Amino acid sequence: MINMGHKSVFLGIDIGSTCIKAVEIDLDAAGGPLIRKANIVPRSAGLGKALAGMQAKSARAIGIVDCPTSCLRYFTVPVMPDKELGEAIKWEAKDKVSYPLDEAVIGYETQEEAGEDGLKKLRVKFVASPKKFVDEMTSLLSEAGVEPVAITEPPLAIENIARRLGAEGPSAAAIIEIGAESTGISIFREGSLKFHRMIGSGGVAITKAITSVLITEQGRVELSYEDAENLKIRHGIPPMPGIDLLDGKINSQQLLSLIRPATERLVQEIERSFEYYSDGSLGDKVKSVVLVGGGASLKGLAPFLQDALDMPVSVGDPFKGMKLANNAVTPGAEPHIFADAVGAALSEGKGINLLSLEIRHKTARTFGKAAVESAAVAAVVLLILGFVGQQMRLSSYEKKIKYGDKELEAMRPQIQIALNYERIRQDNDKKKAFMAKMLSEEPPLKEVLKELSNKIPGEAVLTGIRIDDKDLVIKGEIRGEVANREEALSAIITALEGGLFSETTLINARMSEDSKTKAEFEIKCEF
Repeated sequence: MINMGHKSVFLGIDIGSTCIKAVEIDLDAAGGPLIRKANIVPRSAGLGKALAGMQAKSARAIGIVDCPTSCLRYFTVPVMPDKELGEAIKWEAKDKVSYPLDEAVIGYETQEEAGEDGLKKLRVKFVASPKKFVDEMTSLLSEAGVEPVAITEPPLAIENIARRLGAEGPSAAAIIEIGAESTGISIFREGSLKFHRMIGSGGVAITKAITSVLITEQGRVELSYEDAENLKIRHGIPPMPGIDLLDGKINSQQLLSLIRPATERLVQEIERSFEYYSDGSLGDKVKSVVLVGGGASLKGLAPFLQDALDMPVSVGDPFKGMKLANNAVTPGAEPHIFADAVGAALSEGKGINLLSLEIRHKTARTFGKAAVESAAVAAVVLLILGFVGQQMRLSSYEKKIKYGDKELEAMRPQIQIALNYERIRQDNDKKKAFMAKMLSEEPPLKEVLKELSNKIPGEAVLTGIRIDDKDLVIKGEIRGEVANREEALSAIITALEGGLFSETTLINARMSEDSKTKAEFEIKCEF
């Protein structure tokens, strides 16, 4: 089966420290983007399980590399040629990346803007991630049979859904993604990413805090990690302290005292990030917060942060504005968990891409070849349908030809390295010329097909047809049990002579002594 590829279907794949999230989105669905599937599985279940029910081999996949030492920074440089720009960016990166540059994968985008002195400058969005993490992500995808078109970072994925999450106004808004091991703080203005900072604390830190030793009137209490995780999930941050036991373990007042160090550190790091942003943006202040990621599921976290930060805090919905297919989402999974995966899929693989050039070219060849083969197969199928009696109308074929041309032209950037592109294009030109010749010259195609249908006996099947100058060349097979293949072929040639054809000549024939084996022939008919 030829892999046709689905130009509008994209996969977003987020492999976290504890879970794998994957979404499949059709951007060309009627009525707007359609979420076909949104799966979340434990990391131990494997990527194959996360991709269950998705078009993993034909859709365009974008993976997310989530590494604590990844770096996203902004800086400004003078306008310069691309070659010099690359060197300038490497020079700037030395002070911003905590590991050797030859161990990093670097990507960047530039935007021209006017400086304070009126001179044009380039604002550079710079991303660096350890090469071993990018290679690991690529290998995991490859082992699952997925050829990615891009690898991106969490803040870049979140930027694609910032407006859906409400970070689209003129006031600065923070989208805080709380994962298991880390928390990403991204600040946006009018949907554009302006600042990003990672802190090494997440949901696991709160669970570990609950396992701390507690001395009570009943004695020493020390919860296991499993008990602490269950207590966190069931009760979260209690709104009011109380003395009633929770799950027979500790009361809500004791739970609050256990998690206070972790939650206070989270608040301090958020406030510090807001101050960093304000200092670097001429005093601009963050006005609201949206929570995403698995940690956003913690009960009571949003109102707790709202009180602590003194600003509106809500839990985001990355599915907002999109349709959901029936049974699309893993039962019990909340939309905010899929924020990174949705943002990656909506990127369509555009923007900063950490995937190696070699793999990008390989993927482009795969999808380019599929698109070309699709166009070629479609043309052949149309011809075959015509041979068995389908009426062909010139206007219909012109539309199909134009559509085929547009398809090929649209895919040209992706298949520049496909060695057979020119040959396929020339074949399509010949097919167009063939159809134009058959429809414009006498006798018309309808009469030719009628003549062939009437004179070709039942034991013969046509497999091909073409025009060489003014001659019609047909290929076919004699099938079934025929005692004398040579006589049957001679009868076909004799039957074709006269009528529309002035002369019939056998070009090639391949016979077998076995009467059950098909015999192949090629005949030239002159009008």
